[in-house]
Amino acid sequence: MKHLVTSGCSFSETWPENPIEGQTWADYLAPMLSRKLHNVAMTGAGNHIISSAVIKKVKELLDNNTRAEDIYVVVQWSGIYRFDRIVPKKISLGAQRQVSVENRSTGKKRFIAPESDNEWIMCAAARNESIWPYLFSFMSKEQAFMETVENILRVQWFLKSNSIKYKMFNAWDIFTDGLPKHLGANYTCDLVLNHGNQFSENGDYTNINHTILKENCKWVGYLFDYIDSQNFWTYNNEKIKYGGMTQWVLANVPKQHWYRKKDDQHPPNYAAQQFAQKVLRKIIEKDE
Repeated sequence: MKHLVTSGCSFSETWPENPIEGQTWADYLAPMLSRKLHNVAMTGAGNHIISSAVIKKVKELLDNNTRAEDIYVVVQWSGIYRFDRIVPKKISLGAQRQVSVENRSTGKKRFIAPESDNEWIMCAAARNESIWPYLFSFMSKEQAFMETVENILRVQWFLKSNSIKYKMFNAWDIFTDGLPKHLGANYTCDLVLNHGNQFSENGDYTNINHTILKENCKWVGYLFDYIDSQNFWTYNNEKIKYGGMTQWVLANVPKQHWYRKKDDQHPPNYAAQQFAQKVLRKIIEKDE
């Protein structure tokens, strides 16, 4: 049996309670490739959680004697300002969103909480609560960029060290540096790094004149150069560079299929199916 392991945020997690528009690119891609799907995507996940989940699932398959050549991995990366922390339980932090939440599609937890003095929490839906305002108050853009690139690299190097083929892409533009919004802003799902709405109803976002973010990260920008561009898909045209799935959808899909609904910028079923077929399937089949 051949396997497809996928990870990401809500752009990748199946939403069974919304069957009309609840499918993602992963749901469409697996049957196109005739592979069993293991989708460990999590709504609200940042890039540390995304990387941890995919490494954990691949290790489980390998430990169960699945051959490396029978595993293919596709990872969708999310916004650089989505954080998680493992913290002592004895510290009273109030209500927190736990990383050990259930997968919407399978009902199973991606990470089973062990008997531990610590708990693993995430900032999604809690950016203005508990420790998160304090963390954001001293978090630099360069630190956020570094954490994302390091998570990309650890997955890249883990998969290569195990001879597993893979592809990666971003849900939206996270690699260019326009005019930054203030940290923690509740702005288009508080995901956007750049000035200008990436999820515009008119599709008029452009970043072609933006600086590549690594150029403004003087301490750690060089890490970006270690990302294997042959296995990392980005969307590029006369207006866009280093674009993600969102930019491709707005340029290649009819406007009525750009978003699930007003104020919900997730790709609907049609856009997800088109992206899986016209982008991911094509680049993956070159590896097969």
